[in-house]
Amino acid sequence: MKEELWLIWKDPISRRRYKIGSLIKNVNSYTFSYINPELEAAKNVGFTYYPGFENLEKVYESNKLFANILSRLPNETRPDYLDILNCYNLDKDSNEFDILKATRGRLFTDNYEFVPAFDVGKIEFDVAGTNYCNDINDCKELLKVNNNLYLEHEINNPKDANAIKIIYKVNNKTYHLGYVPRYYSKELLNELNKGVKYSAMIQSLKFDSQISDEVITAGVKIIFD
Repeated sequence: MKEELWLIWKDPISRRRYKIGSLIKNVNSYTFSYINPELEAAKNVGFTYYPGFENLEKVYESNKLFANILSRLPNETRPDYLDILNCYNLDKDSNEFDILKATRGRLFTDNYEFVPAFDVGKIEFDVAGTNYCNDINDCKELLKVNNNLYLEHEINNPKDANAIKIIYKVNNKTYHLGYVPRYYSKELLNELNKGVKYSAMIQSLKFDSQISDEVITAGVKIIFD
């Protein structure tokens, strides 16, 4: 069965995320290729290439996970390796691709991450843009795993016409926590515009993440009827 992750690059100046590549796991092989239209937009603000994939036109193929991606995974020799897997609900038998998908392959040293391709049957993401939302400080102590969330199209957002706000409601008050990541907002908004029912909740919470530049990392899970 084919599985796909998108390579996301974050502009270090504007902090905007661009979907620039596709990593596909086939039954017995892997492929990587760059994808448009956001690749061209990323190039215009300074992106050149992902290390090891210098040719922007080439489809790279391998019978195992590429070494330049494999190096992003937690090192098995670390004394806290099992603790890291446990943190992501993984175990010692998890394969490399599952670990990459869970950890996003994030590093302190660059602005790349690998995220699952959009799948309406399973939508999970970290809330983006929390550093733009002052409401966070007012409701930090109220946020709990499994709290319900609401989605709202921010029609007049100057940076993204498809921007979707993440809203938390408690004690008759409404708090704006952040946004659906830009790389999912268009597809998710298409689903919302169909008027289908959904359930959204906080799946995990982490304050003052060392990898993210956000105030809070909140994993969100959305289920559609």
